[in-house]
Amino acid sequence: MKKFENIIIGFGKGGKTLAGALAKAGQTVAMVERSDKMYGGTCINVACIPTKYLENQAARSEALGGSFEDRRERYRKAIEGKRALTSGLRQKNFEKLDVLDRVEVLTGQGSFVDDHHVQVAMADGSTELLEGGRIYINTGSRPFIPPIPGLADCPQAYTSESMMELEELPERFVIIGGGYIGLEFASIFANFGSQVTIIQDGPRFLPRDDEEVAAAVRASLEERGIRIVTGARITEVRNQGGSAVVRYERDGEIAESEGEAIL
Repeated sequence: MKKFENIIIGFGKGGKTLAGALAKAGQTVAMVERSDKMYGGTCINVACIPTKYLENQAARSEALGGSFEDRRERYRKAIEGKRALTSGLRQKNFEKLDVLDRVEVLTGQGSFVDDHHVQVAMADGSTELLEGGRIYINTGSRPFIPPIPGLADCPQAYTSESMMELEELPERFVIIGGGYIGLEFASIFANFGSQVTIIQDGPRFLPRDDEEVAAAVRASLEERGIRIVTGARITEVRNQGGSAVVRYERDGEIAESEGEAIL
């Protein structure tokens, strides 16, 4: 059993900053992270930085124009560039803690044994038992799959994380939900050349924002060819010949949107 003054579960922004500060103060720290693809946390790996990189590359692609195949090739290169960027940042974040004498990074799934003990199922199949005076939980969040019939089993359905690993640019892209993340992906893929449809359940677009701001954002998106459907209740998602069909009810009528990928 290894003993530490502190155990931190989760190598995200809060956890890595705390680990560095505690080590600087002379305390020992065990940093437990279940995935070697998440050193440094959400922002650098699956959120802020990779999406902004893709948005930048998409805007450049839109300016260059060309055929859909031209855009598809630029999209493939953008995904490769995104992976290289996040890999480099992830390694730097790992090294910032790994070089500290008072910090040990353990890659595995942590679970509580009691108030002061954590068992770590390591990536190589072994286990480590840790004892800590203080234990900090920094496990972050994860994408949520809504309970829409057929959605969880649809091979064309992606979360905000897995969507950024899609290597082929979809000709048609359907987004369920008109929140900030959905709109960001709408912008990215529209600029790359996909036909984008956003389906939102509420009657008002961006309901938490000022009406004038929401109207301006909607007008900007629609000018770029993005189709926005509001007040729609999605009833089913099904796989159909290599694409996904999103079925919804709006104003008492049934309609469908089809895409090679849905978010």
